[in-house]
Amino acid sequence: MKFIAQINKLLPYFKKPSDINSFDNILVVSNSGLGDTILSTPSIVSLRNSFPDINITFMVNKKIFPLFDGFEFVDSFVLYSSGFFSQLRIIKNLRKRKIDTIFLFHSNGPEDIFFSVFSGAKNILKMTDNPNHKYKKIFINSPNLTTKHDIEKKLDLVRLFNPDKLYKKMLIPKHFYSENSYLKKDPGIKYIGMQLGAQDIYKMWPIHNFICLAEKICKEFSNIKFVMLGSTKYEQNLVKKFQLDFNKSDLLVNLCGNSSLQSLPKILNDLELLITNDTGTLHLAIALQIKTVSLFGPTDSKIFGPYQDFNLHEVIQVDGSIVNNVPKKQRGQEGMALISVDKVFNKVYESLNV
Repeated sequence: MKFIAQINKLLPYFKKPSDINSFDNILVVSNSGLGDTILSTPSIVSLRNSFPDINITFMVNKKIFPLFDGFEFVDSFVLYSSGFFSQLRIIKNLRKRKIDTIFLFHSNGPEDIFFSVFSGAKNILKMTDNPNHKYKKIFINSPNLTTKHDIEKKLDLVRLFNPDKLYKKMLIPKHFYSENSYLKKDPGIKYIGMQLGAQDIYKMWPIHNFICLAEKICKEFSNIKFVMLGSTKYEQNLVKKFQLDFNKSDLLVNLCGNSSLQSLPKILNDLELLITNDTGTLHLAIALQIKTVSLFGPTDSKIFGPYQDFNLHEVIQVDGSIVNNVPKKQRGQEGMALISVDKVFNKVYESLNV
């Protein structure tokens, strides 16, 4: 990474002159997390519908590629992995494809600028809110300085090419909407998903609150089972604590760390409701039109929350910005702790009774 950062200082000298009329063979990039990639899909659909004759290559993180394999709105894929030699392979691939325009919908530097410039693309666009981005002269768009939903920010890049068909709903490949059930469901039981974790601890509602919430739900509803979601070791440890303190193992279906990423849509399709922090699982559930109750504190639901099918989604937002004045790795759960159990329960009650 440091080596690439040093090379990047010379990139303005290698960048080809922009030509907005060169728009035939494009690369759309969302090579980081699940949620960010799903949030990029409205822009990809808008490009395909507005410009049906262009060739669209989708660069996606190889870890989440199984969720996008067969995506009907792109022509081909480039699977992303980090590291210097991986970037050289990517550059060789992109040059072979003769990419003329790159949309960096969500990507991390310095690698994204490195492969974009050396790909030979004339037009490079990056979704960024940073007015002081050190490579902003390379982009043909200006930083987005307005407060709007993340989907709209990505669409702003597409708008530079005067599209005639903008699409604002998130989508995943069609087959995920009709696949068979994953859970062995008991008749008459409502299955509620719980996503205890998130990418960062400061986005997580305290585990004690999740346990108290589950207890309140069980007192009110006699036909409930909880499906525990997640994948990381940290999330698995959270679920273990939940199991110990909740002490109702017969009401739990623990899939945390016990299912594949490509099975997650099947699982979500089996749910009556998902209760979740600000996570990629939330965005996937929204794309699948599954009911959600989502919890926001330090992050802004007006930017990262539901942006479609609002009748299906209940959002709880508190001002948890008290943690945002310290580096991310030092932030605690004080902001999310401001969300009361009763407030979440009331939203769950409303969702289950509609």
